Amino acid sequence: MQIILAIAISLWMLIWLVERSVNWLNSLIIRMRLKPTIFDHQYIEAKQLYVNRFRQVPCICWIDDVDCGKALEFVQLHYSKEIVDVFQCNDFNAEKQVLEFRKTIVAMADQRIIEFAYDYVTIYHNKQQFGFAQELSFKLVQFRKEQKKEKYEINIITNGYNGLELKDLEIKPTQLDVALYYNDDFKPVDELIRTRLMKENDKGIILLHGLPGTGKTTYLRHLIGTLKKKVLFVSPSVAGNLVDPNFIELLIDNPNSVLVIEDAENVIMDRKVDSNSSVSNLLNISDGLLSDCLNVQIICTFNNALSMVDSALMRKGRLIAKYEFGKLSIAKAQALSDHLGFDHKINRPMTLAEIANPNEIDHKPAVNVIGFRREELVMEN
Repeated sequence: MQIILAIAISLWMLIWLVERSVNWLNSLIIRMRLKPTIFDHQYIEAKQLYVNRFRQVPCICWIDDVDCGKALEFVQLHYSKEIVDVFQCNDFNAEKQVLEFRKTIVAMADQRIIEFAYDYVTIYHNKQQFGFAQELSFKLVQFRKEQKKEKYEINIITNGYNGLELKDLEIKPTQLDVALYYNDDFKPVDELIRTRLMKENDKGIILLHGLPGTGKTTYLRHLIGTLKKKVLFVSPSVAGNLVDPNFIELLIDNPNSVLVIEDAENVIMDRKVDSNSSVSNLLNISDGLLSDCLNVQIICTFNNALSMVDSALMRKGRLIAKYEFGKLSIAKAQALSDHLGFDHKINRPMTLAEIANPNEIDHKPAVNVIGFRREELVMEN
């Protein structure tokens, strides 16, 4: 009996020692994890600074589209007695000979850190400071940037410090009469495209193709100027990663957008021809489970014939519209030439580029002589 009791006590002590050891190791691991470097490749990472200082994960309040310079001045003026440290990173603009605002991190008493960066403000705080974060958020809303009216822009997807980012570029809207610039069969297609793109929470694909110079880009520029939705320009290289987590996160932040993919041959090519094509990714965000959440509409332009396009992209319910831009008929070409103020007699079908630039040299490939007959080898991309 005494032996059994001794064994039981020994086992209990062993279990107790193991538990203490495990708890000590867990505590050590937590302490090690709560000491991350506060620096990233850009400057100071505010969340890591908070964890490093206060040994806890912060609550976050975020305000976007803010004039950070004015917001920072407000905080420094009204909360000067509570500010403990200020960390600042600016860029020197050599052309303007001035320092330009990039990022400022303000550490305050009572476990509060405020980050002013680019066009957003982030308030890091503990749960006891929720009231402060809410109050400051309402005050900083007055510094939100005013949205420009009648601003025509396209958003370029770029690789930024924190992953994929959007850079908005203003474009000059193109006002044109579709009935004048394009063949008669395009007018109902244009009406369908504009109707669907103006519809909220819609999805689908638009395929626009044809010879170079037939007006695809001109039409896109005109179309973007009529849309109220955000337009994202996707380069073919980025289009291959449409379901990459960073890209999906970008789309989640910009729902109900229109994606434009120019020169999309490699993105939409039939999978029987090119097993590396990105058709599957395109299908996932245009008609898969993701599409129900993202509501993204996609415009693809390319030069090849529709026969090269994967048939899955052209199924009913998935395809909004398709159209092949071609040369204008002689009558159409003559009417457009007269409208543009040119005194030229049109005697053959012509592209928009040829009509709009009648005096430019036509850089065609050299002429090959075959036997006694001269034949032009016309190559069109």
